[in-house]
Amino acid sequence: MSLASDLLEQAYHLARREPKRPRQASLRRAVSTSYYALFHLLISEATLNWRQSSQRATLGRYFQHGSMAKASDRQTADCSRFLRSNPPPAPGVDTDCMAGLRTVSLAFYQAYQQRQTADYDTAEQWTRTEALAVIDSVDSAFKAWSDIRNHKLAHNYLLSLLGDPRGR
Repeated sequence: MSLASDLLEQAYHLARREPKRPRQASLRRAVSTSYYALFHLLISEATLNWRQSSQRATLGRYFQHGSMAKASDRQTADCSRFLRSNPPPAPGVDTDCMAGLRTVSLAFYQAYQQRQTADYDTAEQWTRTEALAVIDSVDSAFKAWSDIRNHKLAHNYLLSLLGDPRGR
């Protein structure tokens, strides 16, 4: 199993660890861990495209959480606009790919926000249902990614996660 898959499995384990009264620490770590599962999945996928395998880990360190969240928010908006248009604005673009890409980018952006809350907002009280909803969203993103991972649009998204070259 990959690190990303292991983290997703661990997130589920943490969310279900205490059957009756889950501890806030377990729920918070579950939410945070699910975010890191998707974070590592996308970085792994992006760095696999780098020819020099010995440099992939170094390349992975260039990805930044905030830049990835901004890129994901922009990607979600772009996919949503495309999917709402009738007829689609770009003939030949795979609608299923756009839907899958929207699932991945939206899950990343939301998981990023939820991870921030789980890690830093001690006033927020999590329920198991809320934590599992975040994890399930990440799990759906994993499944969607496996369907679209070889599409050009998915590769463009991975590249955008490094940040906007124009500094926006």
